[in-house]
Amino acid sequence: MTTNTTPTAEAVRSPTVEKRLAIAEIAAPLLCAGIMPLLDPQAATTMSTFLAAPALIASANASGLLNDRLLDDIPGGDLLRAHRRPMFISAIATATAAATATLDGQAGIDQLVAGWMTMPSLPGLVSVAWLGAVGFVGFSLRRVIAGHRRPHKAAPSAAPAANPVDAAVRDILHGWDAHISGENGAHPGQHLTLTAHGPEMWEGVIEAAPGRPVTVTGETVSGVYRLPVDWISITEGPHTSSRNIRVRTVAPTIEEAQYSTLEARWLRRVAHKAGCMPGTHLEGAVPDPATGGVAAWIVADDDTDAITVPDQYRLAGALHTTTLLVAVEPTSNPRKAKFRLMERSPLQDGRPLPGPGALLANKNGFIQLGGGISGRPARLQIFDPTVGAQHILVAGVTGSGKGGVLQLICLAYHVNKVAILYADPKGSSNPAVARMAAYAGCGKDGAMGTLRLAYAILLHRIAESAATDAKNFVASAERPYVAVPLDEFAQVLGEKSEHMKEASFIVAAIAEQGRSLGMAMVLCGQIMNLDKMGSDTSIRDNIFYGGALVLLRSDSAQKQRVDLPDAFAGIDPSKIPAFWKSDAEESLIYDPTVPEDDPSRTFGVGYTVGPDEQAEMMRVWIQETADGLFDPADIVYPADFPDWGDREAIAATPVGPAAVDYDEDGDDSMWAPSAPVQFTKEPTAQEKILTVLEDRRDPIGVEIGYLHLDQITQMTGVARKTVENTLSRLAKDGTVVRNAEAAGEYGLPLPPD
Repeated sequence: MTTNTTPTAEAVRSPTVEKRLAIAEIAAPLLCAGIMPLLDPQAATTMSTFLAAPALIASANASGLLNDRLLDDIPGGDLLRAHRRPMFISAIATATAAATATLDGQAGIDQLVAGWMTMPSLPGLVSVAWLGAVGFVGFSLRRVIAGHRRPHKAAPSAAPAANPVDAAVRDILHGWDAHISGENGAHPGQHLTLTAHGPEMWEGVIEAAPGRPVTVTGETVSGVYRLPVDWISITEGPHTSSRNIRVRTVAPTIEEAQYSTLEARWLRRVAHKAGCMPGTHLEGAVPDPATGGVAAWIVADDDTDAITVPDQYRLAGALHTTTLLVAVEPTSNPRKAKFRLMERSPLQDGRPLPGPGALLANKNGFIQLGGGISGRPARLQIFDPTVGAQHILVAGVTGSGKGGVLQLICLAYHVNKVAILYADPKGSSNPAVARMAAYAGCGKDGAMGTLRLAYAILLHRIAESAATDAKNFVASAERPYVAVPLDEFAQVLGEKSEHMKEASFIVAAIAEQGRSLGMAMVLCGQIMNLDKMGSDTSIRDNIFYGGALVLLRSDSAQKQRVDLPDAFAGIDPSKIPAFWKSDAEESLIYDPTVPEDDPSRTFGVGYTVGPDEQAEMMRVWIQETADGLFDPADIVYPADFPDWGDREAIAATPVGPAAVDYDEDGDDSMWAPSAPVQFTKEPTAQEKILTVLEDRRDPIGVEIGYLHLDQITQMTGVARKTVENTLSRLAKDGTVVRNAEAAGEYGLPLPPD
């Protein structure tokens, strides 16, 4: 690219502006001579004073007092440089006419204009000189008036003279003047100053009149120069009356296209002051194999403190795409975010569940619920080995796929040996889940039975934990995690439900205390309104903050029901459409001859958010039914609950607020949990070893019953090193004896006679 570093007025002067200046230079002396005599003396004096300013500027310009650097920095400096001589002569002629009219009035002007007829005389000489000056100005500017550019003589400069302006530059300036900045152009008065030009692109500055903003758009420039709009970039200038423009004249290479085209579109449509993400730009754009589109970093400009994630609907509109094909994912850095513009969403076809093994949890209790648009697994934590169970909240409108999500979660529970107590107020929401559950209550009464049974297990574990002085829950085959999925929770927790008080009492208890006792509450429903959740904020807050949220298509207010992480900014679940459908499939006029192509639904599309997860649009595994994926012979039961055999009686017995009314009726058959077993502290290594040796003792006390060190280690379950140290200590104090005939064998000494 060739950059103009020396004054070259020819490359920057607008033909229209120069023509107007030339007309003003020619007409100024004549207009002054015609108008000044008509003014009263005071007005004529005032006008003469005002005319002194342009005369002084013209004189300073002609004498070289205005250097080239100053002329380069001021608006119109290129014209002042090119019109030094005619502007100076025009200023002298105008000043002469003004002075003559002010001092001598109409008579003086008559002598100035027609005095040449009195030759030879002094007034005649003055008249000839004045008319000659006016004529010289017109003669000098004849090419400008006729539309032909005057040859330009470069100003003296220490640097080598710039190359002559080529035809391409003249075409750029002429096209701009004729179609954009000219009187009949799209944006009159908004002139172009070229700053650089080359075979592949040119750059310049668009300037409007002071106080008026630049309104030239990339679409206008595209139409004038017949170039794709994505090749044109118009960015902010130092003020609103100035903007920078960059135009490619050849197509970008394959490597450049991904970056420069997307960056230009971002600056033009998104990052401008009134855009949805002002003060940002794109960096590091690369092809995204997962989406067939482009991925890039959104970076805040130097004068922008942090990125504000926009509404996804507005961002999609700015980029002329749909909400399903654009994504912004915030990061921990407030000045950066991930951006994806997709050709086709990888979530559209969906991915079937590879098998139940795909739902096996990792060491931290995370399962893969599906996949995100970036190809990253959509993860959900169902338990935490450190702190216990994890509550889950699944929200979405009818048809959003929340039933499928709940089925996958329950299948994951089954695969990971979690006991399931399923509550289904509707009665037939998920038959497969009911079959894999240790206990399933269908219908509103059945669902309440499940909740009562879960509450009984909770009470048992509370008592058991107090008896054993256990702080954290450790799952085992005898004491597994227990999950309580409550489908369509509004049916029993809603304010119009007859079971609201009892249900909210039980759910709140499990939500508040169940986590550390290995009991997870899973709520699945349409909305997270308080009146649908027992009017108890502790239920909603403990379920979410104690676990995770799966938010599917729902109304926009749902994300405001809980304080979501910052990574959820800009996400609106209501903008997830019900169907996969492109603009090309939309028809303004219905045509009955065109066969209907029913679009596929977006069920299972949403966001999964955990305490340590970033929100990314994802789609869960597609699995119509869980039948055949679970083993009916391997259903997990809460084996630690001693009253499991009485579960039907427990399920039929109201608790909490409902139990008070039930007891007041005089029924004394209300169920109460069995007293917890009073566990003792775990025996020490010494106690275990002595117990094993005591069992080996000769009942009649004739021979010492020896056991080898390996046998003692295996029977006690104590580490071998600990067994060795303990036996050595016990042998020294005479508690045990060594076998002198076989190394490594120990026994209890014979009782004294």
